[in-house]
Amino acid sequence: MRMVQAAGIGTYLQELVPRLFKVLSEPAFCLLGPANVLRAFPWARHPHISIIDCRAGIYSLREQAELPVRIPRRTALYWSPHYNIPILYRGPLLVTVHDTFHLAMPQFVEGRHRRAYARLMFRAVRAKAAAIVCVSQFAKDQLLRFVPEGRQDVTVVHNGVDRSWFAPVAGTSPHGKPYVLFVGSVKPHKNLSRLLQAFASVQKHIPHDLVIIGRREGLITGDASAVALASAMGDRVVCVGELDHGNELLRRFYRHADVLVMPSLYESFGLPALEALASGCPVIVSRVGGLPEVYGEGAMYCDPYNPTDIADRIRLMVSDRAVRQQYCTAGHSVATQYDWDATAEQLATLMRTSRLW
Repeated sequence: MRMVQAAGIGTYLQELVPRLFKVLSEPAFCLLGPANVLRAFPWARHPHISIIDCRAGIYSLREQAELPVRIPRRTALYWSPHYNIPILYRGPLLVTVHDTFHLAMPQFVEGRHRRAYARLMFRAVRAKAAAIVCVSQFAKDQLLRFVPEGRQDVTVVHNGVDRSWFAPVAGTSPHGKPYVLFVGSVKPHKNLSRLLQAFASVQKHIPHDLVIIGRREGLITGDASAVALASAMGDRVVCVGELDHGNELLRRFYRHADVLVMPSLYESFGLPALEALASGCPVIVSRVGGLPEVYGEGAMYCDPYNPTDIADRIRLMVSDRAVRQQYCTAGHSVATQYDWDATAEQLATLMRTSRLW
């Protein structure tokens, strides 16, 4: 649970863990993470849940030394929601692999030591895990491509969206003008630089601003060029910063946006697009990775390497009401197919049937 406040994996944990408590009523749960943060969640104060304070940094040598010591000896199953497993732990392991970005796009991972650590950890996952969960078929295919050696089952269990995202959101638009929305960390593979180039070419033809929501400070692979470009474009680009997943303001930004654009160069699932569709906001996403698999006909697709194509798609979506309504309707239909309750049930079934404990 050390990543409970991280962007994508944090959402994954906050949505799934309390649901697993309900579905799997038999075992006791132990959460490893920052105790003060975890105790702030009401579901983490359940009598069958214990919290062990653990603050070792992600992708650090300290986590390899600290985690095996912190894990209780009577643990029947250790579930790692990311590939950075405790290598020295000898008990049964269930691992969720969200993507193999560090292997597939090493050009965006700064430092040989980080790339080497990722290679080591993925090999360890295939060697030690009793079972592996991937969030899309694309993620599974990539894992088997880059790390083919392994005997365990690799199961696809899609992410979900909470039913509350479909409900109306109180309050007016959080931005005084029409806007195009980007939600995600400002990392190079999120391709914000090309989105900014696209917006710069289309801004004279539409009244919209570009609103950017996401953490941009302290990123391991931060996209400095995107930050600089956004700053140079003046008040037509608004950087809101990171908003907590449970923040109502985030939901208002989704609900009132004319379109969410996700022009990623690599994406296994793309949770912001799913949340946008559930909120009634159409999406433009890259035709790469797992996005076509997940969003099918519910999204408009763009060439992420071509700013002109991204600009044309934005202009079409915000200018043609019929097109926008078409994608709102199709996107809503797609979003209803994904549910965190179903994700939790599938994960729990995997734990039971695989006899992991």
